[in-house]
Amino acid sequence: MTLINPSQPDFLSVVERQMQLTEAQGQAIRGLVDGIRQMQMDVTEKVEEVQMMVQEVRDSVTLTDAECYQLQASVRIKSNALAKDRYKETDEKFKVVVGRYRRMIWSKLKERFEVAKYSHVRRIDFEDAVEFIKEFRPEDYI
Repeated sequence: MTLINPSQPDFLSVVERQMQLTEAQGQAIRGLVDGIRQMQMDVTEKVEEVQMMVQEVRDSVTLTDAECYQLQASVRIKSNALAKDRYKETDEKFKVVVGRYRRMIWSKLKERFEVAKYSHVRRIDFEDAVEFIKEFRPEDYI
């Protein structure tokens, strides 16, 4: 027969106390996990906001000088080619017609990209602007 020693703590109360401590630790860990999850969502949200702001900046940046020069060259080549379709370079009207075509191309380009100056075309639209000039046909606007 075993006698209970009053100096030994009750086994069940020790187990209950350990269980309470374990539950408290579990709640603390759960709180940490929830906090980390919230921080992760906040960081993800902030990253998305920053990405949108960066895209807005990219979208608003206008052409570089080199890109403006390329557009000028494209318009010069296109207006000369259009004029050569109608006149010889030696004809008196050749230069006048080239000038008209250039003004028309610039005017329609600014209209197409909704800018006051061609240099205000956004960089992300540069390739479209070059393509617009290459494909420009005056009869489309008459």
